[in-house]
Amino acid sequence: MFYGGFSMTSEKVEIVKGVYWVGAIDWTLRDFHGLWTPRGGTYNAYLIIDEKITLIDTVAPNFSKELIDRISTIIDPAKIDYLICQHVEPDHSTSYADMLKVAPKAKIITSMRGAEFLEKSYPGVKFPIKIVEDGSSLGLGKRSLTFVQIPMVHWPETMISYMPEEQLVFSNDAFGMQIASPYRYADQIDDWYEPLRAYYSYIVRWNAAAVLKAFKKIEGVPLKIICPSHGPIWRKNIDQITEIYHRWSSSPEKEQAVVVYSTIWKSTKQMAYAIREGIASVGVPADIYNLEEEYLSRAQGAAMEAKAVVVGAMTYNIDPYYPTAAFMPYLKHLRPTSKIGAAFGSYGWGGGATKVLTQQLKDFKFSEVLEPLDVQFRPTEEDLKRCFEYGQEIGRKVKAAFS
Repeated sequence: MFYGGFSMTSEKVEIVKGVYWVGAIDWTLRDFHGLWTPRGGTYNAYLIIDEKITLIDTVAPNFSKELIDRISTIIDPAKIDYLICQHVEPDHSTSYADMLKVAPKAKIITSMRGAEFLEKSYPGVKFPIKIVEDGSSLGLGKRSLTFVQIPMVHWPETMISYMPEEQLVFSNDAFGMQIASPYRYADQIDDWYEPLRAYYSYIVRWNAAAVLKAFKKIEGVPLKIICPSHGPIWRKNIDQITEIYHRWSSSPEKEQAVVVYSTIWKSTKQMAYAIREGIASVGVPADIYNLEEEYLSRAQGAAMEAKAVVVGAMTYNIDPYYPTAAFMPYLKHLRPTSKIGAAFGSYGWGGGATKVLTQQLKDFKFSEVLEPLDVQFRPTEEDLKRCFEYGQEIGRKVKAAFS
């Protein structure tokens, strides 16, 4: 993972009176734990000015100075009373040691697992920790914070902090995405859907059951603003974003398909496009991704919402060609138990790729897996007709699932 950037310390955003965004922007980030981030990323931290000065979360390595400089334009960091540690992954927690140097009286507020993880992640650092229980509150003066533990969204120690007086939640990784932008609010960014989907499918979807449990814990809580740890802040259409997250965590599939493939000599590519055309011919939208040219996480986002996922690869030494083989764990992590799966590919003197892919789809517990489609060497017109018809069969199954 590469971290780097430059300071824009004059920029600070007051979200509501006395609550500021003071995070860091990484314009150069292109890979976040394997998630493709072509537009960079952000590490959000939030400063609360009240009788007790509070900082929620910190930033990634190499950005401590940017965080401290931003805080310093608002208040002397030495006046900070509380550092809220919601999640111990290094992109959130690395800067706590630096913060304690400039905020020596501050206590770190975290969960019991958070305290354990901090001490194990940073041996030798003496953290002044105060452990808070699930549902407990911390008075700050005119405002307060209520802590809700949401384990496995997406680490075991994760918690969120709710400010009832402002109906504002500091949601940590939930509702986040990776975008470097001059704008701090989602309603200022037109094309946020795909980055949000990519982040959710890659970071969160594996633990979708935990997300649904978290929704139950906050059911009925009034909410006006969501402040995530990555990406823009949500201040409008809160019902829309929570509905999207709930759908992705329960039944993300739409009446659409996705075809992914990899190839060397383009035979499998010809098959992929013929299959896609067959799917589209029955009225089902179908995206297509060449896994040699796309980041796998981008194809994963599309696969999450697709009812049918069609995976293709040429046979390379009896196995699927490497880019498709590398994509299969991404598919597994979507927990694709409500999807239709199919495999296709070309081979020369000996096959094997589609057999492996078909078994993987079954192992991932796809609701239905079709018999694979194979072509030897370069596809003929008759072969491409079979591919088109294969796509039609897949498309009809998708339509039947929504009828």
